[in-house]
Amino acid sequence: MKLYKMKRKYSDRRGWRRIISSRISSRIFMWPSFHGEAVLLTFEEIKAPLSVTYGASRTKTVDRNYSWLQVFPDPPSHLVLTAMFNDRKQLVQCYFDVTYREGRDPDGILWFDDLYLDIILFPNHDLYLVDEDELAEALDAGIINREMHELAWRTARRLMNFIKSDPDHFLNLVRDMRRTFPD
Repeated sequence: MKLYKMKRKYSDRRGWRRIISSRISSRIFMWPSFHGEAVLLTFEEIKAPLSVTYGASRTKTVDRNYSWLQVFPDPPSHLVLTAMFNDRKQLVQCYFDVTYREGRDPDGILWFDDLYLDIILFPNHDLYLVDEDELAEALDAGIINREMHELAWRTARRLMNFIKSDPDHFLNLVRDMRRTFPD
């Protein structure tokens, strides 16, 4: 049996040198539209802002007083959603990581093993599938196996089809969730 080395990402974003100081809080949700846990990470001080470009749009996703709401469904669905909010608590984008598995470390911090494919949804309903090349490279390098590769594609297609049928579902969900966290 081959052991696979995947990128594990923690909800506190440990090891991310861009963050000087942050605060974290979490909440369990048992809503009709969502069951699971959400973790709010607020960037208090950072080394430098971060902006990303998709299509023709450049979007700032990290700056002082920006926050990331990381949504971990229960039961796990091979997806973790990170909703990024600016310093005025306006939704900037929803970033879906396709995951192999999720868990919690001994200190209670949620984590996921990243399965490379990502989906980005903007408040104007623009939708992007990214990092297909990283998924292919991970398969070629033996980091993931054929079943994991197929799981990633199956999960991404299912999510994209859902978003296309109801583009406001996740946008409204994360805005509602964000309002439940104190400032």
